[in-house]
Amino acid sequence: MSSLKPNQLLAHTREHRIEHCYVIGNHATPRLVDFVSNSGLFETLWFDLEHFDIPTDQLAVLNLVARAHPVTTLARFHADNYQAVQRVLETGVGGIMCSMVETAAEAGQIVQWSKFNNPSPAAGETVGLRGWNGGGIDARYGTVPATDYVAHQNRQIAILCQIETETGLKNVDAIVSTPGVDGIFFGPGDYAHRIGRLGQIGHADVLAAMRTVAIACDRHGKFWGTLGIGREHYLKVKALGARLICPGGDVRTMNLGLSELARTFQE
Repeated sequence: MSSLKPNQLLAHTREHRIEHCYVIGNHATPRLVDFVSNSGLFETLWFDLEHFDIPTDQLAVLNLVARAHPVTTLARFHADNYQAVQRVLETGVGGIMCSMVETAAEAGQIVQWSKFNNPSPAAGETVGLRGWNGGGIDARYGTVPATDYVAHQNRQIAILCQIETETGLKNVDAIVSTPGVDGIFFGPGDYAHRIGRLGQIGHADVLAAMRTVAIACDRHGKFWGTLGIGREHYLKVKALGARLICPGGDVRTMNLGLSELARTFQE
């Protein structure tokens, strides 16, 4: 019996359900993955390889721990070369979140690196030129038939492109319509920074950019996600149609926890 699991994130977003995402970067340990997953509060874990040094062997261990729970894992990194994409995918992630994508050509190259040349593709399946390795974690160490493995990777691994710049926003329609791209993750922090609104992720201009992303995704039947920091901001991005919402992660949790503990002894 195949041990390959359907992608919960893709299934839920296609049903227009909202997935809540917890980001792990500073404190990327197996115990934290187990702790957060076991809480049952988050359906998706986002491992941040862009800003933190999480090597692929460590990423693999984090994914192996997550496999014990009903969560989907995403790895965020700058997918600018073939080897980086291959190594991340072979750790067993449920999807990749590709930072700073600005053109449809970049998105198309990522898809080519991520998809196998399936000789028997299903209707609507995107194929590519991914390098073959059937003995890794994602193929369950060679125990999954090659045809099943290829079909699963092509159809069940999510590919998200991040829109974080004005150039990316200008090209969002072409990026999200690229075959094989499943959705967009809008980066409000970097976008606000780029337009001179540093730290103002809830600014009207940032929310207007999100609306542009939402319209493009709706037009092409794709989903989108973003940060939702604090209750007010969360409700705004939810109202705009975000289906993958991240309220924070390890550092935010620790800061909030320390503040709560300090209330014990502070006047």
